[in-house]
Amino acid sequence: MHSSKTDAPLASKNSTQLKGSQQPIVKKNHPTYLQMIVEAIRHFKEVKGSSRLSIYKYIQNKYDLDRKMIQIRGNIAIRKGLKDGHLKTGKTSSSFKVGDKQKQEEKAKEKLKKEKEKEKEKKNLAKKKEAEKAKAKVERVKKTSQKSFNKSVLQRVKERVSLASNAKKKMTTKNLSKPNQPKTTQLKEQKAQAKPEKPNKKAPLRKTNADSKPESKPLKNKITEEKNTATKTKKRTNSRADKS
Repeated sequence: MHSSKTDAPLASKNSTQLKGSQQPIVKKNHPTYLQMIVEAIRHFKEVKGSSRLSIYKYIQNKYDLDRKMIQIRGNIAIRKGLKDGHLKTGKTSSSFKVGDKQKQEEKAKEKLKKEKEKEKEKKNLAKKKEAEKAKAKVERVKKTSQKSFNKSVLQRVKERVSLASNAKKKMTTKNLSKPNQPKTTQLKEQKAQAKPEKPNKKAPLRKTNADSKPESKPLKNKITEEKNTATKTKKRTNSRADKS
């Protein structure tokens, strides 16, 4: 008894789930039957009109559909097409052609497509123009910024040149106002003279040629005088000997 009570709610739950569950919707991989019929009629291009058998064979071969379903749905679509004006009969009642309404609708669709394409082209052109304008603005801004930068640099250079010239003028006026003040070069020379020269311990001082020359000259003179006296005495002695 207990088990029957517990199994009852489970069964009810399963039944509710089965009721609530729906079969998955399978998307159609083919257009409507009316569109397929029109496509088949245009494929054959028969002046008298194409028959039902040829139309259904075309649909079956192209879209891989069941022949029975094609016949059922195709007959319904042909009836509606004849009433609406999308289809019309040929020479016989079993042959069919494309109706005037279908042609008008197709022309209207083509016009809409063309209009949409034109609108897209216009939008693309407008976007291109906007992009070009933006680029031109950026280039103008760059040029103006470069010009302003160059002007600012020139102004700075001019200011520095003017400051340097003013400083030079001030220095000249100070020097003219104080003539007794020694120049920088004179001050440097005075400092150099005041500093004692440090002797080089490594290399001893050498005597210059100027110091050695005055010592060598008197020696040479003495030697020449002695030679001259000796020659004179010899001549005198030789002259006396000849006289005697």
